[in-house]
Amino acid sequence: MKKKVIILITTLMILGSVFFSFFNRQQSPKVAAEKKRTTIVAATGGEPKPFTFVKNDKLTGHNIELLKAIFKKLPQYQLKIEKTKFESIFSGLKSDRYQIGVNNFAKNAEREKNYLFTDPIFQNSYVVIFKSKSQLSKKVTSWSDLKNLSTVGSTGVNTTTAIEEYNKNHTDGKIDFHYSAEDLASQLRSIESGKYDFLLMDKPMFKYYQKEFNFKLESKSVSGSLEKELLAEPYSYLIVSKGNEKLVKDINKALKQVVKDGTSKKINEKYFGEDYSPTYK
Repeated sequence: MKKKVIILITTLMILGSVFFSFFNRQQSPKVAAEKKRTTIVAATGGEPKPFTFVKNDKLTGHNIELLKAIFKKLPQYQLKIEKTKFESIFSGLKSDRYQIGVNNFAKNAEREKNYLFTDPIFQNSYVVIFKSKSQLSKKVTSWSDLKNLSTVGSTGVNTTTAIEEYNKNHTDGKIDFHYSAEDLASQLRSIESGKYDFLLMDKPMFKYYQKEFNFKLESKSVSGSLEKELLAEPYSYLIVSKGNEKLVKDINKALKQVVKDGTSKKINEKYFGEDYSPTYK
C-alpha cells in the first residue's frame, strides 16, 4: 500500500511538471512580448479645454484622445499619460522623465533647439476676439493695428508665442501683453468686461467656448499681414525628448494612419463640430 502511494505521488509530480512546462511554453511568447514593450510617458498640463482637460478625474480632450488612438497603432509601446504643471513638461522632456509633451504645442525656433517635433496633429486657424460692438474690430487688419492694445494669454501657447515674437521684433510699437495663469474662460471674461482690448486665439477653441458660455464677444478672422505672420506655422504638434528619433518616426507613421482611417476626423468633429486634421503629402 505504501509503495502504491509513493508511485501515485511520483506520477502526479511528473504530470504536474509536464503540465507547468507546457503552460509556461504557451505563455512565454505573450510574456516575452510584454517585456519587450517600451514604456512611454506623455505629460500634459490638463488645459486648455477642449484640447486637454480633466473630466471625472480622468484626462481627456482632443489631444489626449488622438494620442491614445496613435498608440493603439503602436503595440511595441506602453503609453502612460501624466498631468503636471505646464512648465514642468519642458524640464521633464529635457531630463527624459517624459518622452512626449501633449498640450496643443506650437513650433518655434527655441523649442526646435531643445526638442523633437512630430508631424502636425492639428491644423489651426485663428481669430481676434473683441467685446461685442467694439469699434476696434473694424480697424484691425495687421499686427501694427494691435500695437499698444492690451491682451492676455497663457505661457507657451501658440498665440502667446506669436505675440512674443512680434514684440521682440517691434520694440517701438509693442502689444501690451499680460501673462495669466487663469483658464481660457476667465481670459475671455476679461475681454467681455473690458479689462483687456482683445484676445488672439484658435478659432475652433473660441467656437467651443462660445457655445458653452455664450459670451458677449465677437470674433474677426485673422487675415492680411496678421494671417501671413501668425499662420506661418498654422499647426499644433506633439513634442518629443531629444534622442527619441525612432519614437518620432513611429508616431508619424501611426499618425498618418489615424488621419487616413478617419479616426482623427471623428475626434475633431466630436470636440469642434468640424475636421481640423492636417493633410500630408
